[in-house]
Amino acid sequence: MQCYTELVAPTAVSNAVALPFVAPGATNLVVAKTSLLQVFTLKTIATDVKPSPSNSNAETGAIEGPESIHRVENTAKLVLLGEYPVSGTITSLQRVKALNTKAGAEALLVSTQDAKISLIEWDPLNHRISTVSIHYYERETTNTLPFGPSLADTPSYLSVDPSSRCAALKFGTKHLAIIPFRQSADDLAGEDDLDTPPPTKAPVTGNDVQSDTPYSASFVLPLTALDPALTHPVHLAFLHEYREPTFGIVSSNKAPSHGLLDERKDILNYTVFTLDLDQRASTTLLSVTGLPFDIFRVVPLPLPVGGALLVGANELVHVDQAGKTNAVAVNEFAKLSSNFAMADQSDLDLRLEDCVVEALDHTNGNMLIVLNTGRLAVLSFRIDGRSVSGLSVHLVDSAHGGHHLKTAANCAASLGRGRLFLGSEDGDSTLIGWSKKTSQTRKRSHAQMIAEDAELSLDEEDLDDDADDDLYADEAPVVKQMASQTADSSGPDSYSFRVHDNLFSLGPIKNVCLGKYATDLSENDIEPQLSLLASVGRERASKLAFINRELTPSPLRTVEIPHAQAVWTACAKQAAPRGLPKPTDGTQNPEAQLASDMQFDQYLITCHADEDGTESSKVYKIDNEVTDIKQGDESMSYTEVTGTEFEGEGETLDIGILASGTRIVQVRKHEVRSYDAGKSRENLPARKSPYPCPNIIPIFSILNTASESSDLKETTSKSISDAQLSAGANTEDVVYVIMCTIAFPIQICHLPNACHLPLYLPVPELCTN
Repeated sequence: MQCYTELVAPTAVSNAVALPFVAPGATNLVVAKTSLLQVFTLKTIATDVKPSPSNSNAETGAIEGPESIHRVENTAKLVLLGEYPVSGTITSLQRVKALNTKAGAEALLVSTQDAKISLIEWDPLNHRISTVSIHYYERETTNTLPFGPSLADTPSYLSVDPSSRCAALKFGTKHLAIIPFRQSADDLAGEDDLDTPPPTKAPVTGNDVQSDTPYSASFVLPLTALDPALTHPVHLAFLHEYREPTFGIVSSNKAPSHGLLDERKDILNYTVFTLDLDQRASTTLLSVTGLPFDIFRVVPLPLPVGGALLVGANELVHVDQAGKTNAVAVNEFAKLSSNFAMADQSDLDLRLEDCVVEALDHTNGNMLIVLNTGRLAVLSFRIDGRSVSGLSVHLVDSAHGGHHLKTAANCAASLGRGRLFLGSEDGDSTLIGWSKKTSQTRKRSHAQMIAEDAELSLDEEDLDDDADDDLYADEAPVVKQMASQTADSSGPDSYSFRVHDNLFSLGPIKNVCLGKYATDLSENDIEPQLSLLASVGRERASKLAFINRELTPSPLRTVEIPHAQAVWTACAKQAAPRGLPKPTDGTQNPEAQLASDMQFDQYLITCHADEDGTESSKVYKIDNEVTDIKQGDESMSYTEVTGTEFEGEGETLDIGILASGTRIVQVRKHEVRSYDAGKSRENLPARKSPYPCPNIIPIFSILNTASESSDLKETTSKSISDAQLSAGANTEDVVYVIMCTIAFPIQICHLPNACHLPLYLPVPELCTN
């Protein structure tokens, strides 16, 4: 007897990572929902911006007059590519640059409970994920203490070297699994001496099967083998800008305790180790002692800041590559719980427990902090020369989007171009975007530039130091540029946040009950089925959710069409004017996106069969202005279109849209017709083919450009499906429709633009049995 079944798939996001997963230049988001893995891509659309009183002309750059009436901004939407159940509970997701992936992009490391790591890549042929390897380490914990915690009760976390040279999994009480990854010859060439000839490649034998894998043999080390003092590890992460794989770890030789705070106040240590993957050894680079006991996370920082950020419950500590520390206290308990030297910002009264820290602005190294209440804060670094001299935290007010999140975030992923994904287990996950207000400085006069140059006194030693910096310090120009920036550019009024998209979540479910929700049923409505009412979410994200086993439609309008057998809707738009530049990023021009005829489908096409067997087709115009059917006339919502060149006699097999909605294709038994949208919406001039296409079965379409090769690539797909063309219909575009017929297996038909006559080209050489 089955005592457990899953009614609803997991919806709460536990982990997320952004990487080019589907293609080398793609921007994908991989989300883990406990035991479900989802792959998303981003789609950018243009949306209207309503003017708000908070946005002044100085901030938005708007111009008074007719030009400022309409403003458009790009909004990113998440598009699901696929979801895949996983055996076990996912604990971490990390990106890695593996060699010879099927898609030519990066791979994904997925760690689950019981010390298991899976290397996953994207299979473009099957359009799904593919598992490269699975690594188990649960047997490595058999030598632990007999009364120690089990493997499921100890936290495990995965970290990957920024250069993808290796990955480390901390599991159990103090075990560390290392998976080395093979590097390409181009990456290794820069590390070898230029005078040394490249090594000759030995022939592959049967014993060298492992060399074909993107990884080398993994190994497990106890943390006490690196340092005997690593008996109580807290967190570790690989660091940036090191020649060898290097990670920083926060640990102590005693367990931190709130009850023993007087004796164990500052007992944590931060140690940086570099790994020798060939010798399976490590070297200690630096160690910082006497850190506050409440530090729980290590966040690696890339340039221009560098080093690592140690996140505690009451403070933030930065440690650079030389071991220099800077700290800031964010509440009054920091001074009471630690004697560590730190700047005072206790007036903020922030609680950093379970907060999420993610890189915000890569130009100056600012970080975004998402508190456990959903409040947003910005962490900025004060850089003097090549080192960090201070930290400051600024809260984002509600006018700039600081209160968009209703609950705490569980993970964060930077998608680039001012977009961040914040996953949550307590409510809906959010895709937010940020923008920074640029300070408008006054242009310096010629006298001011001469006065500033006169204050500079350069001697020979300064010139020699600059020459040495140019030779040996690659990051010096970047650091100098960042040092010249003013601190007020990272203030609370510099960044503005807005919500792009949301992922709905049903977790956590607190209580459920069964029943039927009360509605005002009309004579056309369907009786609602038994529903499951659940109380979901936490704090401001709490809500009531109705869960049904099936959809219960509620008809908005009803139109009686006698003897209708099939119904299609179509949106007819005008083609782009000649001479208008065609967008290169696949999006439509703003004029076409803002057109009113693009918002909804305007035509309803039906196929009828009378009682005597006579078949016919009709076109109805949809009146979108009728919003309340109960107050208006239902017969006026759909008006039959007559007096056009639409072929109404005979059966219509299918209706399709081509060339970004500027072409409507009617598939009939013995012919294919294409229609253009003229200036009048009710006028559909037909372009009929003189060549009959007998017994057409619906098919797929391709776009071919005149500047490109017109050869058709061979397809390996055995099934034929419908696809919409998503490119602009300009005069240089040549649209082909490939059709599978019974009399002729394959036939290619050319659907030209409005300025050309139709040309249907049968291709007998492609016809196969």
